Amino acid sequence: YKRRKIMNFGQAVNSALIEKYATFKGRACRAEWWYFLLFSVLATIVVTSAVSFFTFGSVDWEYVATLNEDQAAKFVLESDFGKALSAASIVLTLALFVPSFAVTVRRVQDLDASYYWSLPYLVAALIGLYVAIFPSIENSVIRLDALANLISIIYCLAFLRRGSFDENRFGPDPLEVKEDTY
Repeated sequence: YKRRKIMNFGQAVNSALIEKYATFKGRACRAEWWYFLLFSVLATIVVTSAVSFFTFGSVDWEYVATLNEDQAAKFVLESDFGKALSAASIVLTLALFVPSFAVTVRRVQDLDASYYWSLPYLVAALIGLYVAIFPSIENSVIRLDALANLISIIYCLAFLRRGSFDENRFGPDPLEVKEDTY
């Protein structure tokens, strides 16, 4: 029986965002990946709320109510509100892109799988970046975004699995407690 550490939210975000910002070697436990995902979602909510608070009033919502669905979506995307949300989305996506991919590669390696299994996640992240840069109501873009979401859901399901308890080919168990011998 080996003792294992428990990683909390702060430790996971610090590890993924600061200590191992662009580290693709080694392993990441479930908690590190899931807490970083939670951090990303919370950061998105905070940034989106802040941008919405300051720019929501720039849209003439009474005029939007007179438009059909496609016209309304296009009008909102081209408004100051839509442009501000798009810009904030791009900045946040770029800021979290490298640490998100790095922690995903390390999580795949914790499952004792090759980093090649993280390439679909990279494709999903690049699709998300494309949609953030070029927002559109075209069916092809909506389907592309749906594909990225499906890939992300599959990764979420796969990452529910516990990683290897012992050392694997990518390194030691990230949660194993190192015993001090005096």
